Amino acid sequence: MSSGRGDEIRRRARPRVDTAPPVDNGPHDVTATVPPVGRWFVGYGVGFRVAPGLRLRATKRGPRVSIGPRIARMHLGGGQPAVSAGRGPLTVWSTLSGGGHAGPQHDGRGRPSSRKADAWQSQRAHLDRLLHAHTLPVTRATRPVLPSPAPVTTSHVRRELRREAAAGIPWWHLRRRREARSAADRRVDGEVARRRQQAAQDHAAQQAAADRWWQALLDADEDTVLARLETAYDEHAMPATPVAVTDRTAHLVVPVDTPERLIGKREPAHTDLGNLSLTVMSKTRRHELYIQAIGSAILAVAAETFAVVPGIERVAVAVVEPAHPAGPAVIALAELDRDRVLPDGQDRPAIDDLTLAADRGDATLVLQRVGMAKAPGPLSDTDPDVRMVLDILDVE
Repeated sequence: MSSGRGDEIRRRARPRVDTAPPVDNGPHDVTATVPPVGRWFVGYGVGFRVAPGLRLRATKRGPRVSIGPRIARMHLGGGQPAVSAGRGPLTVWSTLSGGGHAGPQHDGRGRPSSRKADAWQSQRAHLDRLLHAHTLPVTRATRPVLPSPAPVTTSHVRRELRREAAAGIPWWHLRRRREARSAADRRVDGEVARRRQQAAQDHAAQQAAADRWWQALLDADEDTVLARLETAYDEHAMPATPVAVTDRTAHLVVPVDTPERLIGKREPAHTDLGNLSLTVMSKTRRHELYIQAIGSAILAVAAETFAVVPGIERVAVAVVEPAHPAGPAVIALAELDRDRVLPDGQDRPAIDDLTLAADRGDATLVLQRVGMAKAPGPLSDTDPDVRMVLDILDVE
């Protein structure tokens, strides 16, 4: 075999490395085509900026890195890959997986392939995640208790002092080295006591700082609460943005996509013979699922807020549709109380349907449906709450 032919075979045998893996959203993302599931909680939101445009965060699923500026940022590592774009107080998570459904595929003998079943399962899972985002458990925050400092042992201090004392003395100067070690031994007890006292003082100072942070959460201090919520929403890839805290009420903004992009045009179903089918949804049905998905997202965000900030007693949520045909608009307002959403001892919302809860008086929901298809319409910008949200987001 010639050398040229061998080089060609070796080139073909090289494994292909895909340097651009597909990314999608995190859990509870009502702007995504197929948002994944999964939640976790870190008491302080352990993360830091490594360099401009590069952030590293420690999660229960492993390290997670965020690359790029906030206007176009990619999140890789622990959990599902995701991309986000943000400006001002608004952050939107979106998927790169694309939308729609492929038509029936056939093999060489004219039989349908498994792609139809895959598309059916994908859309079924997508709708289930949208409509049941609020059923995922949350982890309640507790007072942080720092672990005890590492023990200071006499043997370790003795070895360290002897090594320092003998440093710089040639090995053949045995007497000088012996005298240096003896002098170091006489310092051991005092050094051990000093280090133990210093470790105790440092631990007490750190615990005091943690207690002050916890008390600020209990008191619903605005700066502390906003920082904690921003970290929690970022860790869970939630499309919510905290904008203010007043009288133990957290004011949140949740952006959503259009019904066509969020829900899709087809719904998984079965034929009379039991075969899988992706039927075309009517506009009325699509808008019905759209409102249910919005309600599930509001409940999920409210439950997470109550779980991570024990001092918050109420959440006020404004749902914004940036790509609404009539222009960026507020399409829903909701207010929920802690004792109705997340009573003591529960790790999931006690409310399963926001619309029904509003009808019972367990929540407040302002939603305007227009047209024959009952599409959610934009709320009037003369409403003070709507005007405040539009002013904050600057999306008039």
